[in-house]
Amino acid sequence: MDSTTPLSNLPPELIISIFEIASCDHQQAALSISRVSTWARKIALPHLFSTVIYRSRPAFAHGMSSGARDPRTARPSHSQCWGPLVRNLWLESSGISNASNEEALIRACENVENLALMSQSLPVLAASIQAENAARRGANSKGSLSSSDPSHCRLRSITLITHTFRFVWDSLVGLQVQDGSQLLHNITHLHILDLTISSFTPHNLLPNLTHLALPYLDLGIDFKQDALRLSPGALGHRALQMIVLTVAEEKWLNNPWYHIARYPGQTPSPKPMFRLLVRWAREKDERIHVVLSPQIGDDPCKEWVKAARGGQSLWEVAAKTRADDSHGLGLPDAFPKNRWR
Repeated sequence: MDSTTPLSNLPPELIISIFEIASCDHQQAALSISRVSTWARKIALPHLFSTVIYRSRPAFAHGMSSGARDPRTARPSHSQCWGPLVRNLWLESSGISNASNEEALIRACENVENLALMSQSLPVLAASIQAENAARRGANSKGSLSSSDPSHCRLRSITLITHTFRFVWDSLVGLQVQDGSQLLHNITHLHILDLTISSFTPHNLLPNLTHLALPYLDLGIDFKQDALRLSPGALGHRALQMIVLTVAEEKWLNNPWYHIARYPGQTPSPKPMFRLLVRWAREKDERIHVVLSPQIGDDPCKEWVKAARGGQSLWEVAAKTRADDSHGLGLPDAFPKNRWR
């Protein structure tokens, strides 16, 4: 085909396929296609808004984004338009002053399947669903509720950006979504990014949890009894199929005291110690995996976005590292000398 052939000469089915593939593979392409025409916009928008990041900052924060230029971010005031298209939502707010924005986003994103949020936002999630349930009951009594109306029935994966306490989950216990199921009973994947202040892990509240990820370096340093220090009862959870211990690569390499505390009497070295940890995990339980995450150059949000947009998930990376047993071989044999000062 001649390279100068106008697009209009191509069969419509081929044009649609091209737009679908381009929108799926590249966010910028989806954004450009959404501006071509009304029909092209319908093709691009589900891909453009499948994954949304809302990271509010205090007014004095440097480089605060309005979301106008970055398709990864969005304004809560526009959420009624694109909310039903969202499948993956990263919700990171900076204080109680943004609770109304959070609730608006959660209520609008009724089809969300994969939700990342700060633990203090869990009560907002509960309040949003309760308000939605009340509104639906009112609409149902008037006969105006469609049986196809969406709800939060699809939520299966939660990423906690901050540490959590038991009482924060109280508002979610027993909370039902539209189809009558309990929200917490629907959760199968839980990834906690921070346990530095509280080591509470709510696996006992999630009876159908199959995948759990915890930050290894936050699990304490008294390893006389158990080198892995997993949450009490985690290995006894009947549904758990995979436990991933995430090791922040930058912390692992730049804080030798982690290794001194964990392996007294040994000369710490990043690569051998990591390989030793991998071996300990496997000997402890075949379900336990150890993964470098986040890796240097990435942050948790960036890794989460990559997976949400079709990249390998943490769980897929963990399974792959178990299969080829080469994960961590790229770590150096010695710490940078300036880290010992």
